[in-house]
Amino acid sequence: MLPFHLVNSFIYAILYILTFCMLNQVNSVEEDSVNKPYRPLPSGLLTRRQTWIRIIVYSTLFLGFAAALNIFWISVAWQAVTYFLNIFGGSNHWITKNLVGMTIGTFLLLAAQWEIASPGEGVEMNVILYWSLISLWAGFALPIQDFRDIDGDRQMGRKTLPLAIGDNTGRNMMVVEYLFLLPFLFMAAMLSQKSFWILVTDPLDLSILIIQILVHWVIAFRLWFFRSPKQDDKTYHLYVYLFCAGVPAICYM
Repeated sequence: MLPFHLVNSFIYAILYILTFCMLNQVNSVEEDSVNKPYRPLPSGLLTRRQTWIRIIVYSTLFLGFAAALNIFWISVAWQAVTYFLNIFGGSNHWITKNLVGMTIGTFLLLAAQWEIASPGEGVEMNVILYWSLISLWAGFALPIQDFRDIDGDRQMGRKTLPLAIGDNTGRNMMVVEYLFLLPFLFMAAMLSQKSFWILVTDPLDLSILIIQILVHWVIAFRLWFFRSPKQDDKTYHLYVYLFCAGVPAICYM
């Protein structure tokens, strides 16, 4: 059954991303004209009407596929978060965008993927605690993405972290988070699955713990010393790689 679950998980993740990204691009044409002019709308490859047709199609496929997997209401909740962020102004402030939207969105994604992998088996409290800690970790980490998009966000009138409190102060805040808070939240997620003694004595677990701390610290270093939009984009993608590698690493502990 594993290949079947993997295929379902992959399809769900693609539709999950498509429904969000298409709405995000409809809401951010002015920003993308500055930051990402190669995207379909600012480049003229698609019109708004064509984009909305695609949004309707992708959303219908997403919810239909979710219903077939018995995760319809989880997916409806993700659609609500998507519209809150991209249509109703949730992405206009870094708190509602990241601490609220991205935290809830990550939790919903983990809950959906769990149900795809273990349909009808129920969820233990340590798993819910793991979802919660990883979701908080993602929410606090993701303001890092806004340092690369300052010019476009300013044009849209948004209050992302660097625009709300200043680029330098925002970097100070994120550096402290990546040095201390985020490695701690990641370790706490690991401890939701194993005791501290096992964590520091098992070679594989200890390796994961040390690597995640070092990657967080590399990101903090890059945030402070590499400040161009191009370098900030590379720094953000380093976090994305950490997310993609770290979340399943904990699951296999």
